[in-house]
Amino acid sequence: MKSKLNQKLSTHIIVVLITICFIPALALAGTPGEYRQDKRVEMKGHPGPPLAIWRNLQIIQELALTENQVKQIKDIDFTFREKHLVLKAQLDTFHLQLDKAFSADNVDDTAVLKIAQEVSNVKSKLFVQNVESRLALGKILTADQIKKMSLYDIQPKRKGPGQGGERKPSK
Repeated sequence: MKSKLNQKLSTHIIVVLITICFIPALALAGTPGEYRQDKRVEMKGHPGPPLAIWRNLQIIQELALTENQVKQIKDIDFTFREKHLVLKAQLDTFHLQLDKAFSADNVDDTAVLKIAQEVSNVKSKLFVQNVESRLALGKILTADQIKKMSLYDIQPKRKGPGQGGERKPSK
């Protein structure tokens, strides 16, 4: 009798261990998206930043990019990514300083506001850099290539009032 009880208990323990170990792994195995070389996840419908088109052979062929265009885009991409890394490091530093300022026993309002202003300045620089990268890409591509590129939704357009989309007529 004890033997059958031990067998049932052992079986239940094994089932619980398998459930705990393998079900989370199976759930992660089915996640959509592909891992790119730079370890970022690329989800369907989000092909990445516009300057990264030089990495996608299919888009290069579809847009009929010349070797010179690919080289120019690649060079600009690396330049902008280097600038982006510097700004992101500054942003991370300011976020850390902000956390430190808020966790102090006595929060210094002026210090917090000064750091918040710095965060705002860096974010605005990142935004301007993004716009500059799009403008630089527009100078390399032909009008036909830009039109074709919109088919790939590389530069997604926000929809809705106040976000670049069409406005509904008011009644």
